[in-house]
Amino acid sequence: MTEKKLVFTLLVFTAAAAAIFLGIRQVIAKRTVAQDGENIPTIIPELATTSYLGILPLYEEASIQSDLNSGHGVSYLIRTDTATLLLDIGNNPEQDEIAPFMQNMQALGIDWAEINRIVISHLHPDHVGGLTAWRKQTIDFGELPGGIGDRLVFVPAEVSMKGAIHATIPTLPAPDVATTGAMAYLEPWPLSLRKPIGYEQALVIHVAGQGLVLITGCGHPTLETLVTRAETLYDVPVMAVIGGLHYESATAEDVQPDIQTLQDKNPSLVALSPHDSSMEALEAFKTAFPGTYQMLQVGEAIQFTGD
Repeated sequence: MTEKKLVFTLLVFTAAAAAIFLGIRQVIAKRTVAQDGENIPTIIPELATTSYLGILPLYEEASIQSDLNSGHGVSYLIRTDTATLLLDIGNNPEQDEIAPFMQNMQALGIDWAEINRIVISHLHPDHVGGLTAWRKQTIDFGELPGGIGDRLVFVPAEVSMKGAIHATIPTLPAPDVATTGAMAYLEPWPLSLRKPIGYEQALVIHVAGQGLVLITGCGHPTLETLVTRAETLYDVPVMAVIGGLHYESATAEDVQPDIQTLQDKNPSLVALSPHDSSMEALEAFKTAFPGTYQMLQVGEAIQFTGD
């Protein structure tokens, strides 16, 4: 066998072995994710109701003002009776010293001192402060007035950030704010080359006399799984879904099962993120929920008041 043929044979063998390995790994990952979605947490913290809930997008794909930063990513300011917290910190593609979410906070007149908790939905670049942070398996807040201080940061997977709380089970960042716990999902290509399974947590908030509000970062575990988890935890119907649902290349037909799932709940609000969903998918939800659908935009607040 000539040297060229030998090299070619080795390359073909290596490629075939890699394909078999990735295929087997993906099958195992799918089984793991399916089993995780069926698991019911054994420890469920008691969630207080709130008479007020405010959600203000600080970073999103869309914005109500041209002078506010927008881009591929998510950061939401959330206010309840007992806490003011952040869900995710968005992206920072230009590696600005002051991150885009903080620039928007300052432009909107929000003081960093108001925020007492941070929850990270999952560890993708557009939620943890950029690609460099993701590569280093950390969270990059950029320059903060007074620094992170003693604020608690709840994460669904281990990070290299000192003091971060790896909360795998449902947890209370505040008495009236709960996490779903870390929920497994299949990582999308090409992130799946690094590892096939990721973990994401969403927020569950019980507005007094109204029901549960589910707030997601990307919704990788799927809408049905997240809604089921929230209602299983607190035995109260989900009445609003806010955030990303990862319909990146979905058609209107693709999202019909999820639309049906929500229509059965008769929600008071469906507010979806444009950062991870196709316009066709968003239009399908808008058509299905006339009068109750809203697209999330930087600077446009959502508010609920309890009975």
